[in-house]
Parts: sequence; structure tokens; C-alpha cells
Amino acid sequence: MAAYRRLVLVSGFTAAGKTTHSRLLATHLGWRYLGSSQLFRRLLPCHYPDDREWLPAIDERRRAVTDIDEALDRRMLQLIKESDRPLVVDAWLQPWLCRRTDAVRVWLASDPASRLRKATVSFLRSNAIPPADLDAQVNEKDSFSVLTFKQLYDVDFGPDPDIFDVIIDNSRFIGEASIAASNRGIADFDQGFQRAIAAHL
Repeated sequence: MAAYRRLVLVSGFTAAGKTTHSRLLATHLGWRYLGSSQLFRRLLPCHYPDDREWLPAIDERRRAVTDIDEALDRRMLQLIKESDRPLVVDAWLQPWLCRRTDAVRVWLASDPASRLRKATVSFLRSNAIPPADLDAQVNEKDSFSVLTFKQLYDVDFGPDPDIFDVIIDNSRFIGEASIAASNRGIADFDQGFQRAIAAHL
């Protein structure tokens, strides 16, 4: 492993599996994990539970607190700069905003049907009932984020091959919205995911 590669930046749309596979990668490498969901919870003026990575209530606060995205991005960049350990970072915009040349930039792709299954399982894992309009909520979150990123930074959010070193798709790995299928799919995909990243370290 080349010593200068000390940063992996993982991006992708809602429920693509960013947090799950970023955490697994950090554990595998023995690196520190840094996630945007954790920082959102600290920055927002209300307390939100930690048992689910994505909560619709957080997105409602993003709309109400207009500078929260910029505050998150500034804080994330600061933490990346200050870290004395190698990092795996799960954050939508860091592949664009972080200028470090030692970063491996990763786009984790997943089609809408697969992301809906993953979002459903996130509710099931915390013994919650998925809302009937979950697909609409996921689409609305993505649309709002894409528009916000364009307005704030003129970023065309998506799998730009000029930005990303690795673009990898995990759509086919979770065939149904169940915890058992999710566990199998995560394990199966993670092997290839780790190999793809290791090839760039």
C-alpha cells in the first residue's frame, strides 16, 4: 500500500450504501471513519437519535436552517485537515470540495429501486415502520440536495468520471427489502468494494 494514500472520500445518492461500506472499509484498513450524518446531528439545534443514518426530520431541518450545509462542509474540511490519522470519509460533497491530492474519490452507485430497498431496511433495523411514501421522500431528498449543491458550489452532483477515481455499482446485491437479504448483499458487495479501493491505495 502506497503510504501517501491516506484519504478515501465516498459519495453517492441517498441510501446507496455510503455509510455502511465506508465504515466497513475504515475497519478493514484500520483507519478512522468520519461521516456527515454524525456531524449533521451535532450541528442541528435539536437532538436526533443515532440508530438510523437517514432521518426525514434532518432533511426538514436542512430546509429550515439555510446555512447548515455550508457549516457542515466547513466543519468536515476542518476535521479532514486536522486529522493525524488516515481517513475514510462518507460525505456527499467532499470529493469536490477537498483539494487534497492524496485522496481516492469514490462514487457509490445504486439504482432507485435498490436504494428504496436499502432505505426500507434502515427503518426495519431500528424496529420502525417505513413510511408509505418512502420512495417520494428519498427522491425529494436527492432533488433538494442536487439543487442546493448547484446553488452553493456550482457542483453537478453525480458520477463524474473527471472527479472520481472509482465508480462502483451495488444495485444488484440486495434483492428484497429484508434485513437478511441486506446482510447478505452487504457482505457480498463489500469484498469487491474493498478490492476496488485497494487498487488505488
